[in-house]
Amino acid sequence: MEFSLESGTQVLRRTPDMLRAALLDLPESWIGADEGPGTWSPYMVVGHLLHVEECDWMDRTRLILADQGGAVFEPIDREAGFARFKGLEVEVLLDRFASTRATNLTELDGLVAEDDLCRTGIHPDFGTVSLGELLATWVVHDLNHLGQIVKTMAKQYADAVGPWRAYLPIIDSV
Repeated sequence: MEFSLESGTQVLRRTPDMLRAALLDLPESWIGADEGPGTWSPYMVVGHLLHVEECDWMDRTRLILADQGGAVFEPIDREAGFARFKGLEVEVLLDRFASTRATNLTELDGLVAEDDLCRTGIHPDFGTVSLGELLATWVVHDLNHLGQIVKTMAKQYADAVGPWRAYLPIIDSV
C-alpha cells in the first residue's frame, strides 16, 4: 500500500483512543511491567510516544516544508521521555498525548498537501528522506508501539496460560 495523507492520518487519529482503551485505569502491575532488562513497559512507551509527539514529527515536517531539500534533522533521544515524564500518572500522559496529537494533526492538515510528500530533508542516520516517508513512519511508529504494549502485556501471563502457550505465539515473540 502506498502512503496517503488521508489514510495515514486516519490511523494517527485513533492512536490516543487505542492507548487509553488499553491502559487507562489498569494497575501498576500492568502498565509498569516490562519483558526484562533493556525493554520498555507500557508506561515507558507512552512517555516515549508523548516525547516524540512534542518534539519530532511536526518539527521535522516543518523543517522539510521550510527548506529546499537540505534541512538536517536534529537527532532524537528516544529515551528522553522516560526521565522527562517520570512520576506522572499514566492518565496525565495519555491526556497530554491526546491533546498534543490533536493539535499536531490539525496543523498537519493545514500545512501539508499530497504534492508536498516528495519534498525531502536529511536524517542524521539515513540521509535523504521524503516527507511521505517521514509521515508513513509516524503511522508505523504508532502501530509498532501499540503492538509492543500488547506484546509486553501478553507476556505477563506467559506461565499462567499453561499449555495454551503453544497456541499463543505473542508470548514467545521477540
